[in-house]
Amino acid sequence: MRTARAIESIVDEIEAESASLDRLADEADSLGRAPRELVDLMRCIRVPMVKAPVEVGGDHLLLADQLTFFSALSYRNATAAWTGFNHAGACGMAGARLGDAGVNALFAGDASPFMAAVAAPSGTFRRVDGGYELTGRWKYASGVPHSEWILLTALSEGDAPHPMILIVRAEQVVVTGEWNVMALKGTGSIDVIVDKAIVPDHLAIDPFVPIERGGPMYNLSYQGYVAPENLGFTLGVCQRFVDELIVYAKGKARGFDGRLADRGAFKYELGKAQIQIEAARGFARSEFSAVDDILRRGDTLDFAGNDRLGGVTAYATDLAVSAVTHLFHFAGAGALFNSSVLSRLYRDSVGSHQHLVASNIAYDRRGERMVSA
Repeated sequence: MRTARAIESIVDEIEAESASLDRLADEADSLGRAPRELVDLMRCIRVPMVKAPVEVGGDHLLLADQLTFFSALSYRNATAAWTGFNHAGACGMAGARLGDAGVNALFAGDASPFMAAVAAPSGTFRRVDGGYELTGRWKYASGVPHSEWILLTALSEGDAPHPMILIVRAEQVVVTGEWNVMALKGTGSIDVIVDKAIVPDHLAIDPFVPIERGGPMYNLSYQGYVAPENLGFTLGVCQRFVDELIVYAKGKARGFDGRLADRGAFKYELGKAQIQIEAARGFARSEFSAVDDILRRGDTLDFAGNDRLGGVTAYATDLAVSAVTHLFHFAGAGALFNSSVLSRLYRDSVGSHQHLVASNIAYDRRGERMVSA
């Protein structure tokens, strides 16, 4: 069994491949999916295993370290980070909740499986001998073009639907539709269709059955479980935008107005933007570290704690993305071309804000809790 890696070691692995990750970012954006070379790099870094339990060969990064990891990866390559957190979340859930036979099917031989996942229960299943028959259509299966497995949530047929998480092989699904979007273009988050696929018992997870291994991190709500990966993505992309804009500003003159870097208004907004991103990162790290302390004690985070993580993610995302949107117009018309790195980073930062986990409905929930206290 592999020894779990420390976060510093994993970040060093990312930085060792920084030139290749940077180079492949535009290619992924143009292709609408991760190119093969990028997939190979992700496997080399073992991106799918960073959230998986140690018992299945994973690194079991807790929340604050996940924030660091996905921020470092998205700074270099947004496609690797967005598809990577889908794979990592799926491998973490499968590794924690499958029985031994399922773990052997997915993780034997030091495997680092690429597994797309959709949490919304968009299909149905029925019990058959030895397993389940699964049918349905699921949207936003990020990374599915290069995935080997797909983890899907479905409801039982009948008057009292019960959710199950079922894992199918890539050859059991039809990948369909066009990923024609303004942002997150390289993620290949295409629909998948399943028609009466048979899923054996050992690849089925009942979310109401206690976890098999790994500890209380895997009992977090969906909102809490994905919070650090999604926010880490946003922070990395936003920081890269600021750094790229500084380089651009030093060489960009707009008409007869001189260099952008010499404008007082630009320097004001630049400084403010950097402080906003740092504030978002610091706030989130503090909150995630407090949750990590709870998890290390072996305690389960309560409902209010999970709810709070949603608010932290929503606010920190608001703060970081608004910094980018305030700065973007300084770049002028040259940043509008799809070939511009500023355009890509701007689009991906704004796109990350559209994810359900970053929704400002978290503010409604926090307010409701406050007035009901």
